[in-house]
Amino acid sequence: MINIVNNPEFWDDLYKDKLDRWDLKTPTPVFLELLNKEFFNQKSSILIAGCGKGYDAVEAAEFGLNVSAVDFSAEALESARKLALNKNAIINFLLEDIFSLSEKSETRYDYIYDYVTYCSFSPQRRYEYAKTIYSLLKENGRFVFILFPVEKRSAGPPFGVDEQETIKIFSEFLTLESADRNINSIKPRKGREILHIYRKDK
Repeated sequence: MINIVNNPEFWDDLYKDKLDRWDLKTPTPVFLELLNKEFFNQKSSILIAGCGKGYDAVEAAEFGLNVSAVDFSAEALESARKLALNKNAIINFLLEDIFSLSEKSETRYDYIYDYVTYCSFSPQRRYEYAKTIYSLLKENGRFVFILFPVEKRSAGPPFGVDEQETIKIFSEFLTLESADRNINSIKPRKGREILHIYRKDK
């Protein structure tokens, strides 16, 4: 299973078969709160990592951010594009593997946002992912990261996320600005999520 999750076809099949049980079918409450509290500077650039069906990407665009949204599932991006079209949201959709994005594009971002992407790929690639996030951020850029599920799991996806291990990995590249367990999670995920904000210093 660990190797299979690194292939887009695995995720395409889940979307086709309506087995995308991680999909909230609505924007993420924590992300909406950050938008409403004006954590993000309008007209700044943001990359939605593993955007899925695009709910958060559309909200970010409607807020006034310059949004790029990446996913390597063609099925997910097709749904995201339809949603953006219906909402008249301008979004740069990228059908790419985020791990190779920094090599294929010179674009760097003020913000990168991750929710349920980190837990979806093989845990062995987490250091590589942190390095990728670093390479895609502008200097002084922020990585907005909702850790889920913060628990031990024998298998995945979703693969379990250990907070201290995650801090150790990302601190190789970024500075942790804040960690918040008291966030507006949906009921089934209450107590299983933590919001981390990281900063790229140079």
